[in-house]
Amino acid sequence: MANAKRLPSGAWRTLVFSHTAKVDGKDKRVYESFTSWDKDESEFLAAEFKLTHKKKKSNNNDLTVSETIDKYLTMRELLSPTTIEGYRKIKKYAFQNIMNVKVKNLDNENMQIAINDEAKRISLKGTVISPKTVANEYGLLSTAIHKIHALRFDIVLPKRPIKNVELPEPQEVIRVIKGTWVELPCMLAIWLSFSMSEIRGLKCSSVKNGTIYIDQVLVDVENKSYEKSTGKAERRIRKHQLPAYITDLIARQESYIDYKKTGKDRHLVPLTRNQIYGRFKTIMENANFDISFHDLRHLNASVMLMLNIPEKYAMERGGWKTPHTMKKVYQHTFSTERKIVDKKIDEYFDKLL
Repeated sequence: MANAKRLPSGAWRTLVFSHTAKVDGKDKRVYESFTSWDKDESEFLAAEFKLTHKKKKSNNNDLTVSETIDKYLTMRELLSPTTIEGYRKIKKYAFQNIMNVKVKNLDNENMQIAINDEAKRISLKGTVISPKTVANEYGLLSTAIHKIHALRFDIVLPKRPIKNVELPEPQEVIRVIKGTWVELPCMLAIWLSFSMSEIRGLKCSSVKNGTIYIDQVLVDVENKSYEKSTGKAERRIRKHQLPAYITDLIARQESYIDYKKTGKDRHLVPLTRNQIYGRFKTIMENANFDISFHDLRHLNASVMLMLNIPEKYAMERGGWKTPHTMKKVYQHTFSTERKIVDKKIDEYFDKLL
């Protein structure tokens, strides 16, 4: 059993051999480190890893990259349907040169070659995939291989270029979407910072006493729509005071009028993702604006920055926060300070109408 050594800090560290990796054409021994303030615990964790590592190597020694991903996804069955679908697409289209290669035959050199080849791949849209896409794809590969085989590779991913995206001014976007079929979803995005899935997940009952609540989203998986009780994380469970203009837009929605008459609850914006996005893109292209629907949230963030909205409230309005922070601020939602922030933003957008 490996023995722990005391560090200058007073903690104990135990090193355990994990595997060899090719570095500059030479085999290099790679070790896992286990550090603890308790010597016995450090040695125990190291011994546990060594035993588990041996079992993994014996049970999974002949798995291909494709089989490794399948096994990893089986272990992560609690992942959201959209995440699983995304991983399945990666397995189907990405790194096809090594999908049928046994993981035991991979090293730093051929993994780097695979990454370089993947960075040249043409997407279904007919363009070369972006460095961000390569990084996301490799993220799945490396995680699955590490979890199943306890292996890591020393590679270099393509650099992401710095983009200076110039978006149209908020008033220009509002001018061309006013009175259109997609005015309500667009205003929810640019004014209240709602995402596409959040907008589609809104029910008529989400509107109560001048407040709109986000407690579910509607996502597409394999061309079918699924409701989820929350967004990507707890940070997306939030509420907003409704500005008068958006309240009026909602009151004129056929779905909301029917809800008020019959009590039949349904989606506030009864459009598919493609219907919303398709109509939005047509309007933007006719106006010569190069902007995606998601960019409306970016415009909202830019407006809050311009208005010097404190970061705490900007994150709260947009749902950009950790669950821990969300729990802290959610108890004080619509505090005096938050109401001042909302009023400031509402006054800004009111002037643009």
